[in-house]
Amino acid sequence: MQFYRIYVKLKNGGQATGGELQAGSPPACGTELEVPLITGRTIKARIGLPSTKHYKALGAVVTVYADEI
Repeated sequence: MQFYRIYVKLKNGGQATGGELQAGSPPACGTELEVPLITGRTIKARIGLPSTKHYKALGAVVTVYADEI
């Protein structure tokens, strides 16, 4: 089984980590979703565009990068 975690680049320039590992395949580029963060807050984000690095595989966990919208 594959898992993924979302890291979000915030509008203020910081970075936030998704609160839980998600099971399944990562969302496609351009997908907009609400991401629950480890801080307890939920933000809207868009998965990186195909022209940017939007994920990397590390064992069974895929790291997905998104931008806050």
